[in-house]
Amino acid sequence: MTGFSKILPSVQKFKAAIQKSRKASAKNKDRLERDIPGSSSTLGLDSSRPLPPWGVPVEIQILIFANCGTADFLPLKLTCRTFNQVLSSHEHEIVRQYLRQRRHGTLPSPIDIDRTYTRSPEDDVVLLSDLFPPSKSARGGHLYTFRYLHGLRQRQRLCSRLAYYLADSVMNRYVQEDQNQLDPKKSNRALLLKRAKDSMWFYIAPLMYYTLYYLEAYSSARREHTNMLLREYEAGKLVVPVPLDMRRRMYRDLQTRILREPPFTNTAALTATHHCMHLLVSNIRHTIPEGEPDDSWISSLLALSPFIRIVEYFSAEIGDGGNQRMQRKDFMYNFYHDMNSHEKDHMNSVIWGRAADQNVQNMHSSVRDLWFDAARAELKIRNANPHRVEDVFHWNGVPIQFGCPDCHRTRGWWA
Repeated sequence: MTGFSKILPSVQKFKAAIQKSRKASAKNKDRLERDIPGSSSTLGLDSSRPLPPWGVPVEIQILIFANCGTADFLPLKLTCRTFNQVLSSHEHEIVRQYLRQRRHGTLPSPIDIDRTYTRSPEDDVVLLSDLFPPSKSARGGHLYTFRYLHGLRQRQRLCSRLAYYLADSVMNRYVQEDQNQLDPKKSNRALLLKRAKDSMWFYIAPLMYYTLYYLEAYSSARREHTNMLLREYEAGKLVVPVPLDMRRRMYRDLQTRILREPPFTNTAALTATHHCMHLLVSNIRHTIPEGEPDDSWISSLLALSPFIRIVEYFSAEIGDGGNQRMQRKDFMYNFYHDMNSHEKDHMNSVIWGRAADQNVQNMHSSVRDLWFDAARAELKIRNANPHRVEDVFHWNGVPIQFGCPDCHRTRGWWA
């Protein structure tokens, strides 16, 4: 069933309710005009001012459309000309109202060090929209558009799927490694395993928003920095290609700058994201043969297409889409295309040179060059080491944990 056919009954009910409301309004208006002396009809005045569509006030229409889902707006615009007119002319107000209803009356605002966020799933949109606010308009204010809502929804889905795959990977490894902790009764074991996966999933999902924010911010910073270097080269102030060690220092400085700006000025958020990155990379490593000497491809997996390829990778690993072989083939093709596009990008090839070896092609000589070294150094500067481990779920009294080498190690199973 298509998305349009799913919402068609709701659309028909909505139109029927509007027609009923319009008839009732017209009946009341006629009665008032007959009963009230000096009304516009009795005075001979023109009362043919154009009414809002369906005779319903614009404010009510905005409230109604703001209760729709993000996937409903395009099908609704295609339903009829009037729907298209209302949604197009009041897009800004509908999107703002949509966000207010899901953010407890507020709109996206810059993150500061004092703001805290709950881990409640219904509050996900608050954190997500603060991390990824709407772009600014050239005339002032922000652009609240359906495209912006679609972008938020896409990010939420990516983060949720990746969190689910990680939770599934962690609990499957736990079941394989600690058979003695399992309930002998199959139904109890399945129920407990589902509870553990759900707990891990909901715990990780908000941390994925911070991780995605960092990867997107780092990608934008690299692009802006390369643009700046290109301008310097065109002005004759830069010798190209830039050496690999200098590029590594430049990228490290970019990462440090991001970590010293919100939301990572909050040390708790920085620490939790650091743990999430460790969990993510360690689970990627669990899927490859032991002793693999080169892990720089993992940094490219993280840097070139933040989360999109990683989700494809884990989906192919567990065969989530059905045909596992075809999924792996599609992932390899897409990842190769990302790498090839980056290598052949004119701006990159001018500044950094052609990929003469694997290190140049992968941008980072090791996965530690992306996030880990910069974050660990920043935590050390803030005297945040050692710190608490992330306790997610207790299985028969044994906590399932994840963290980093600088955590206080306590009794538990390390994810």
